[in-house]
Formats: sequence, structure tokens, C-alpha cells
Amino acid sequence: MAIIIFKIILCSSILVGIYYLFLQKEKMFRFNRFYLLFALVFSYVIPFLKINLPAVSQKENQLVFDEMQTQQLIQNTNQTSQFDWLNLILSTFVLVSIFMIIKSIVSIKKITNLKGTDIIYQKQKVKLIDKQLPPFSFWNKIYLNKSYFQNGQIDNRIFLHEKTHIVQRHSLDILFLEILKIISWFNPALYFYKKAIKDNHEFLADENIIQRNINVKDYQRLILSEIIQTQNLKLIHQFNYNNTKKRFIMMTTKKSGFENVKKTFAISAIASLSILFVQKVYASENNPEKIINKQVKTLNEGIKSDTIPQKKQLQASTKIKAAKKGRNLTVVKELKENELPIPPPPPPAREMTPAVFPEGLTALRTSFANNFDASKLNGKGMLRSNLYITIDENGITKDIRAEGSSQDFNSEAIKTMKAITQGKIWKPATEEGKPASTVFQLPITMTFQ
Repeated sequence: MAIIIFKIILCSSILVGIYYLFLQKEKMFRFNRFYLLFALVFSYVIPFLKINLPAVSQKENQLVFDEMQTQQLIQNTNQTSQFDWLNLILSTFVLVSIFMIIKSIVSIKKITNLKGTDIIYQKQKVKLIDKQLPPFSFWNKIYLNKSYFQNGQIDNRIFLHEKTHIVQRHSLDILFLEILKIISWFNPALYFYKKAIKDNHEFLADENIIQRNINVKDYQRLILSEIIQTQNLKLIHQFNYNNTKKRFIMMTTKKSGFENVKKTFAISAIASLSILFVQKVYASENNPEKIINKQVKTLNEGIKSDTIPQKKQLQASTKIKAAKKGRNLTVVKELKENELPIPPPPPPAREMTPAVFPEGLTALRTSFANNFDASKLNGKGMLRSNLYITIDENGITKDIRAEGSSQDFNSEAIKTMKAITQGKIWKPATEEGKPASTVFQLPITMTFQ
């Protein structure tokens, strides 16, 4: 999930950066609106999409489970539990999202609760409010102070400007953006999108006024006369939008000869990013239904290993991993920054029974091999990792960590194990007849040939 969130933030940031660098100064407002909205939808959808690609390697990669080192490490039930950072992150996310929801609801209530008189003016809903505010529109209604309605008339420039926001449904764009902010408030690109989209809405409304042969200078003076008024309402399109200088420039700017070039560049950028951020699933010659657990062979002093091939060409031979004489199984590892230590095995407990995966150890290994994605791993020889699966006294998987020299291999192993143990209830380990927390150790090796 962290990778998907990173892709969303990066993709949306790149696309909004392209807008500010190449598109915002061009007088192609409708294309820019489409680009900004499509860029948002694209950024939030593309990381979830998958494409199937042909296999790029003919290596016979094999996952090996070293049975000799598979063991249960019983944890003392009264041991102080480690701080759960994941719960803290989730709690923070939920609290901020709730705050954003409340803030949006309050903003909408502020608008709808404005006191005034509802009228129909030129087949358009208008609310004449008591509060001294500059004209603005929200959803399907125009809000303006009663002083703007004189002799049964509203200044046609003001009315047309606000009606353009309603006809072109600009409020939907803003509400869509607010929803994205609620579910992904941590994405800094959204705040740049909001500014760009609101700018674009004002350009579109101004363009509609100018096209009706209204004097540009008089229209600009009207806007300047509204600047002295202020308001504190969110989610609205206000007549005196604060970026007045940019609006005035766009009113008099002529169309550039590079519009088509920039449009082509923007579309090409989106196409390129789709290839970069889509999930690539490389075709495997492996048929999961035909994966066969190889026979377990005993070597030397009872050392055993299971080999589960990842290719379709299954042979009768079994992958044998020989143990060197005098091999020391104790691993001394220097912890990296921010890396938590793997819990050490405590003294053997009396009358101890290990935790059991619901479908059994063989099913756990087979499912792991079926789901392990080795397409992103590059290497020669062997990659090794020890998986440590923490199971509480209720049989729930609480934590999964990996210890090995390849971070990519460790990450994929953790990701795969989380996927196959999610929602599974183990038969918990017992210590002297009572359920106990345990750390299940599963060593794995991948060979590249």
C-alpha cells in the first residue's frame, strides 16, 4: 500500500508540475480544465491497474524452504509489547480525515444558512442575502447582497459571470477535489490542483463575458471595485477572486501558436506515466494448479529442504541444498537505522506446542511460492532471508519481518506473507497448556540459474 500511495503522490505532482510549467499561461481554458481533472483521476487510478507482460527472463528461479531452521520462538505473554506504529498512523489518518469532513460540512452549512430571500431571475435561482458579501455562486444558486438587485435588475456582467460557474458545473470540480483531500489529505499536490482549478474556473467565466463584446476595461474596473470586500466562505466561486492580476492578463492575452504542441506534450506525458506507474505483472510459465511440492530428502545430519519450482517445466529431480560441515547457524547482524531487532529465542519451555497454520505448513509454503513475485528481483546465485511471523495467543498474525542481505527480496517476502496470512487464524502455540504468543521462523532461499 505504501508503494501505491507513493505512486499517487509522485504521479499527481508530476502532472500538476507540467500544468504550471507549460499549460497555465495558454489561453486554452477548456483543455486545461479537462487536463487537471483527468490528471487527478489518472493519478489515483493508474497505480491500481495491472497489465500482463510476457516473461522477460528464462531463469529457473526456485524458492527453497529450509526445514531445519523452521522453528517456533515462544514469547513470554507478560512481556512488554512493542509500540504499534501502524495503529498510530491509521489513527492519525482517520482523525485528520474526520476533521476534514467536519470542516467541509461546516463550510457548506455556512453557505446554505445565509439569511436572505430566494428569487428566480432569468430562470436562474438567486438568493439575495442580508450579509455584505461580494457575489458568488455555489452548486445551482447565485448568492449576492440585496444592494446588487436594484429596480428588479442585476448587473448583467455579474450575473453572467456567476451563471457561467453554474452552467459549467464548476462546483462539482471543487467538491470532487474536497473528497480527494478527505481521503488523501497527505498529498501536497492536491493544494496546487485546487489553486489551478479555481484559477481556471475564473478564466472560463471571464472568457464568457469577453465573448459577449462587453468592454474589457469596464469589466476590469467592476472587478477592482469588488476587491475591497472580503469573505470567509469555502467551496464557492467568488466574483472577486484574489488572483486579479492573472485574470486581467489572461483577458488580454492572445492565443499562442504553440497550443497544439503543448497539448500533444501533455497527452504524451500522461501516456508515458501510464507505462511508468501501472503495475506490471510478468507472465510466468508457472501454472499454480500444477505446482508440486518436491520430495523432502534427508542429507548429512538430518538436514532437510523443500524445493518449490516457479517454472512449468517440473522435473522429477529435487533441489538439494547441502550443509557445510561445522556450519554455525548463529547469525550476527548489525542493525540498520530505524530497523527493529528480531526477537531472540527464549529458553525452551516445558510442554510447548507450536502454532499451526490453518491449512498446514505445506499449504503455507505452496501458497507463498504461488504468490511470490520474483519478476522484479535481479541477481545471480542465491538470495536468503529469514521470515519472522509474530502470532499472538489468539492465533492472529500481528507482525511480519524479514532478515536478509537483499532488501528487495525481504520486502517481497513480507508482502507475500502478509497477503496469504491476512484474515487467517492460526492454531495458537501453547506453553504448559496455555495459549502463548509465538514467533514463527521460516527461512527461504531463492536460487538464480
